[in-house]
Amino acid sequence: MRFNLGGALRRTMGLTAALLAWPAVSHAQDAYASDCCDVTSYGCCDTVCDLPEACGCGDEVCYTYGGGRGGLGGAWFSADYILWQLDGDYVPPLVTASPAGTPIVDSAVLGQPTTSILAGDERIGDGWRSGYRLRGGVWLDGCQTIGIAGDYFNTGSDGYDYSRSQDPNTIVGRPFFNSELDEPDAELVSVPNELDGTVTVRGSDTFQGAGISLQQNLIRCCDPCGCGPSFTLDVMSGYRYYQLDSSLSINEQLEVLPGTTQPLVPGTTISVHDQFDAKNEFHGGEIGLMARRGCSWWWIDGSAKLAIGANRRTVTVGGQTINNVPGGGTATFDGGLLTSEVTNIGRYTDTSTVVIPEFRLGLGAQLTCNLGIHAGYNVILWGDVARAASHLPPGLAVDPRNLPPVQTGGGPEPAFPGVTGSDLVAHGFDFGVDFTY
Repeated sequence: MRFNLGGALRRTMGLTAALLAWPAVSHAQDAYASDCCDVTSYGCCDTVCDLPEACGCGDEVCYTYGGGRGGLGGAWFSADYILWQLDGDYVPPLVTASPAGTPIVDSAVLGQPTTSILAGDERIGDGWRSGYRLRGGVWLDGCQTIGIAGDYFNTGSDGYDYSRSQDPNTIVGRPFFNSELDEPDAELVSVPNELDGTVTVRGSDTFQGAGISLQQNLIRCCDPCGCGPSFTLDVMSGYRYYQLDSSLSINEQLEVLPGTTQPLVPGTTISVHDQFDAKNEFHGGEIGLMARRGCSWWWIDGSAKLAIGANRRTVTVGGQTINNVPGGGTATFDGGLLTSEVTNIGRYTDTSTVVIPEFRLGLGAQLTCNLGIHAGYNVILWGDVARAASHLPPGLAVDPRNLPPVQTGGGPEPAFPGVTGSDLVAHGFDFGVDFTY
């Protein structure tokens, strides 16, 4: 009789009864606390779709089951399109140019009034990118108070790609600081009538993560008939993995022309390659809270998580130069312009403890008993990550004696700066669908 009276009051009082739903919910749950998993008691917000008329709100009870905890079944899955942005990394000037006719000694040299920057001196990897996220889980008990959940996301890549070939009106070069002469200098890539060359700069990064956790319900307040507001609060704990990879490469393809004024054999081809890679791998434990507030067919939710663990950073520096002289054969050397086998080429690693918070705020709507849609905003903060561009030689300082073929008496440049870190801020939007069973 208690439940039928509640249904009658809803039918006669309309909106007024809906506004009073919250205290009625508390009373109903207290009354049936002893048999919460009995479907007829509705104590654990179990399905009431078999008695819609008794609630006085029709089929809406299907849409608000459990306050929108994932539909009517014991398992859930969601697929998201994510539009995220990473804060990127600064790249120094890597390709410069001067007008044709500029004295060779001043061409493409930083600080000269005729020199312009073609590539670099900017942040790269900071554009919006498209990716995806998959989430799913299963409840382990009938009242859906404890479950196992997992997720994986990949933000996609925001690539940087620059290429410059010969221009009859321009001298193109790669700037550096000549530590032997203690002055700015440049390696020429293209000189009209003397040197035909192409230089490319490519950068990319990817950010992905995965986790598995145990999810435990702490608080659940809901309308047994599904017409009033509802609230759930869950705690989760488990394992979290993050990975951030970045790379930066500079490549030259050169050919000496018959009109050269340099002591080079016409027809000689030179290939120069510099490569910088950085990888971050985080393994650790994660704990967090997830809250959800629903009313009728829509909900708002939020989560705050904190991962604590070990971040292993690996930086790899490599380079190669290939010279092919007509009649003289081919010679291959380790090292390029910003890399040298005697100073910075190698693989460097370290491990440190970091704390990574993650936040999300979202909105959703239940379209049917088994299908919903959602959108949200996400933020992940990861401190002290290694990035490829941060491991170029400091100040682009290079001692030409250390470049191939290596000579004696060279200094420490191009130097490896040590594994250095910066803060990663990853944020953006998700748009997805929810399936429940």
